[in-house]
Amino acid sequence: MQYSEIWSISDERLRDFFSGQSDVRPNEDGGFTCGRCEIRLTPLPPRPVGRFRFPQTEVSFEGPDADTEAIHRRFVLQFISAGG
Repeated sequence: MQYSEIWSISDERLRDFFSGQSDVRPNEDGGFTCGRCEIRLTPLPPRPVGRFRFPQTEVSFEGPDADTEAIHRRFVLQFISAGG
């Protein structure tokens, strides 16, 4: 299973979230691993809306269905009101 989404949340805030999860580990390429699900964060240029600029980060999850569904659901529930 694979998800690839762009969220209006800074890379730093997302890294803090994943680092704070007891079952998520950082990996050598700068991403994270939860079970057998690989999580990648890719900072993107800020999105201009009028005179405002909003952070953007591409978040990718890839792995077996059960592991990917579990961490993706937890992620969405944490950030659903923050923008996506």
